[in-house]
Amino acid sequence: MPDFSVVIPAFNEEKTVEAAVLETRRIFGGLGKIFEVIVVDDGSSDRTADIVDGLSLEQGGHVGPPLRLIRHATNQGKGAAVKTGVLAAQGEWIVFLDCDLATHPSEIEKALPLLGSCDVVIGSRRVAGADIAERQPVHRHWLGRIFNLGIRIYLKLPFHDTQCGFKLFHRRTVPLFEDLESLGWAFDVELLYRALHSSYRIKEIPVTWRNGPESRVKLGHSVAILREIRRIKRV
Repeated sequence: MPDFSVVIPAFNEEKTVEAAVLETRRIFGGLGKIFEVIVVDDGSSDRTADIVDGLSLEQGGHVGPPLRLIRHATNQGKGAAVKTGVLAAQGEWIVFLDCDLATHPSEIEKALPLLGSCDVVIGSRRVAGADIAERQPVHRHWLGRIFNLGIRIYLKLPFHDTQCGFKLFHRRTVPLFEDLESLGWAFDVELLYRALHSSYRIKEIPVTWRNGPESRVKLGHSVAILREIRRIKRV
């Protein structure tokens, strides 16, 4: 069994997916652990899948960390892509991170000392020690803060940042993903809500974060996300 499975959801990420895979391999390869990388192409219409296929072929017959590509025939949402990757993962710890590497894979080093005492470790931009190396536009920053505050109050979640794209889940938490219903941008919130109410041990750690220039979360998504949050409370 690998020590880590790294799941990278990707939708039309031809500009970023190669760097994401190579940086993930470099960082995890330096840990002295067994790992695999799983890219889930969520119905991309660009060259995302072709690029990952090319990186897989470069492995040839050499010994190295497996790179797997899983493809959705149609775009189903980030949560769906993460769910597919996690359910296919074989590692003891399952990591998922954003393809634009807004949070770099090297943040794994901060999580390692906690793995013996936690079931879930989540990266945070809003706890002491976090570093915002490249900020969002002001309007997006405040929308994000208001959104997160609303989630904390409405769902009574104690976490400062539910949406940071860097999270680790121990294999014992996989049933959370099997039952996951939120397939879009609210999936992180549902996972944390379910994990908290399942009494899993969750730790929030500070990370260095850089704003991705091509974020796909838009103001127009707010109504759909709020609808999801209301549904999550009924879970």
